[in-house]
Amino acid sequence: MKSIIIPVLNQAEITEQCILAVRENTTDYEIIVIDNGSEPAYVAPFTECTFTVIRNIENKGFPVAINQGIRAAKGDVIVLLNNDCIVTPGWADKLIANLGTPINVTQMCDEHESYIYDGGYAIVAPVTNYCAGMQCVQITEYQNIEGLNKSAAEWAEGFNGEVQPVNWVIDFCMAFKKSLYDELGEFDESLWPCSGEELDFCLKARAAGHKVGIVLSCYVHHEGSMTFKAMDVDYEGICKRNDKHLAEKWGDDFFNKQRVAPEFGEGIRLNLGCGRFHLEGFTNIDQFENVEPDLLCDVTCLPYKAGTVDEIYAGHLLEHFHFEDGKNALRYWQSILKQGGKISVCVPDYDYLVKKYVENPSPDALIEMNNTYIYSYIQPSPHLYAYSAALLERVMCEAGFINVKRMPVNHPYFADPVLWQCGYEGVKP
Repeated sequence: MKSIIIPVLNQAEITEQCILAVRENTTDYEIIVIDNGSEPAYVAPFTECTFTVIRNIENKGFPVAINQGIRAAKGDVIVLLNNDCIVTPGWADKLIANLGTPINVTQMCDEHESYIYDGGYAIVAPVTNYCAGMQCVQITEYQNIEGLNKSAAEWAEGFNGEVQPVNWVIDFCMAFKKSLYDELGEFDESLWPCSGEELDFCLKARAAGHKVGIVLSCYVHHEGSMTFKAMDVDYEGICKRNDKHLAEKWGDDFFNKQRVAPEFGEGIRLNLGCGRFHLEGFTNIDQFENVEPDLLCDVTCLPYKAGTVDEIYAGHLLEHFHFEDGKNALRYWQSILKQGGKISVCVPDYDYLVKKYVENPSPDALIEMNNTYIYSYIQPSPHLYAYSAALLERVMCEAGFINVKRMPVNHPYFADPVLWQCGYEGVKP
């Protein structure tokens, strides 16, 4: 059984919408609402499902609330859910399908029980419209529940059970086995009223050798920061205080390490036109000093001799060249690769962007298309040429690469798992 834990502070109408969506789209569950000092006290409007309300006279904060809920949970799967979320059909099954089976590997000398999660992840979370980090994606716009469910289903068609491995997820919606909580211990209640408690829990799981993942086919709507907005608190000050606490435990760069870095052996790897997206294991190269590259350099005049580079990643770079200049850049990058060296190239997918615009043309949609594709929010380096997946594949083949194949949307090199981009990798013969 799934124990769905929903902390609330006032906002009864929003909470009712959240729970209604859970009831319509979930099976085999109980709901545990933690009323964190609502005035008036929260009263459950539903009687058809297993429903528990735990009342706190004052706001004890999100970590305290979820610890209370987990201790009261009867299910073997814990789902933390913000009350400003609207879940979609199949959401819980998609998450739970990727949770591994806990196998007790406790040694006699261990003080606490320890588990491995055979065949899956210890913690999983969906993608959404509003959150920090890699879970935030852009899907087809929706204006109501029917539109949300339709857009979520269309989004899911682009994935085949794919899960993006990460070091942490955001807990607007987050699932794990209760056995993991028993192993790792409680959420850090010092992080009042919230902000960072889930990162701490995920990083503890990672340190214990467990996997954390984003289920890309699972989309949940998140209104975002509703409780914070209703509280008279210094949001920025709270985040800074909590970030300092987490930095002392996990290092100053803990927030920038959501992505799980691939393991590499020896060799030269270049991340060309890196922007602020730096890849571990690569020399991050850009022509703009403000993005703090490892190497400040023109990507068409690199300080590497022919046949010396093992791998190149050019993410959202090729479209910043005119067509012939882009083809020349590909040939140049091939020249500096070793025989058998690999290149990966990612660009906005013009086919996808145009299709999305034509489905619902409007001035605002055209502005969005311009901002996403033509200007890319980056100045003074606008996009100069449009690519589709088919055109990118062709120019890479014409540049002399072999074994050219499509990269999955959740490839670890991509900054975000969004459908409006496409990528191909190839090999120098």
